[in-house]
Parts: sequence; C-alpha cells; structure tokens
Amino acid sequence: MRKNNGIPNALWYVSNGFAIDYEKPFDRIAYGTLFEKALGCSMFDEKAIRAKASELGFGDAETKNHWLLVSDLFDANAEPKIEQSRPTFVTDFPSAISPLTRPHENEPALSYRWELFVADMEIANAYTELNDPDLQLQRFTEQMDGADDEVNAFRSLDEDFIHALRVGMPPAGGLGLGIDRLVMLLTGMESIRDVILFPLMRPQEQSDEIGS
Repeated sequence: MRKNNGIPNALWYVSNGFAIDYEKPFDRIAYGTLFEKALGCSMFDEKAIRAKASELGFGDAETKNHWLLVSDLFDANAEPKIEQSRPTFVTDFPSAISPLTRPHENEPALSYRWELFVADMEIANAYTELNDPDLQLQRFTEQMDGADDEVNAFRSLDEDFIHALRVGMPPAGGLGLGIDRLVMLLTGMESIRDVILFPLMRPQEQSDEIGS
C-alpha cells in the first residue's frame, strides 16, 4: 500500500503487480451489457447462445438449459473482461439464474442482484429477496427442470421455505461478502490458503509424491 506522509491513500497493491484504485467511484455495468460486449450476442437470443457455445467448444451446447449456458459463457468469457484494476459492480443479473431474487418491476427477466468484482475475484454477492410464494415455487420448479438428473439427485423442492413465504415472511435482502478474498486483497496474498486460519491440507502420501 502506498503512503503519503505516513497516511495510507486509496491505492492498494496486489501481489501480481497492478494497483487497484479505490478512490474513484466503483464502475458499474449490467450483466447483459458485459455479456454482449464479450460474446457479441444478446443473452436473450437462445439460437445465438447455442451457436456461440458450440463454437467455443461447450459439449452440451445443444442440450443444456439456455440460461445455464448463458451463465457458463459469462463465467468463462465475460467475467475475465472486467478491468482488474477497477472495482466493478455487475448488476441486473438474469432472473432465470437468480431463483431467490426479486425481479425488476418493468423488466421481470432481470433481477435486483449485483456482484462486486475486484482483481479478477468475486468479492460480494447481494440481492433483494423474492417474497412472492407462487413465483418462488415457479422459480424452484423451473430450476429443477433445467438441471440434469445428477444435480437434481442432491436437490429437493424447499416446501418449508414456500410455506414461510405464504404465512408472512417479511421482505428481505442480503449481502454475502467473501472475507477471505477481501483479506487476500488487503494483504497482497496470491493464494487463499495464506489467509485461512486452518486451510485444507493434502493427504500425506500425496504431499510426499509431489515433494519427491
């Protein structure tokens, strides 16, 4: 971290050598805008999405749920386009991949959800929670229908949550903050293992093989 007369300023340096500017307002970009810039097609164009996924070597391009393909393409191709030195809020995630999130009133295909990215890492995920029990049930059902059998083997419809919404669960929202990743940024560490109090260790046999 740079200092000015002993007082830290707003630039923190991470271990791979570039500076992160926290002094200016953080950048903002909509999920769909970033997706289209990176991939050259709208996330709503299913035909173009499947063609792009096939072009990029996704083996399940013709069979996978459209919105799961969008999510995969975004993670692999759009997310890396975020400027690493500029903390960036990615906003307006698709409702189809945000099943617990309240949709926009005027654009229900988009949701009140954002994620914060810094230095090529997701630092936070936040959204306003959906509190319509009928729509939430529909979202859960669509999510299960869009997943393969292997995924659904470990997933069940949360009927207790739907019941809680029906009997008056109040409106809610939340923020998930990656504390370990934040500490990595503030301390300039390259590996999350360096900031976790009790990191997972390799089995002794595997460690011996690597060391030999």
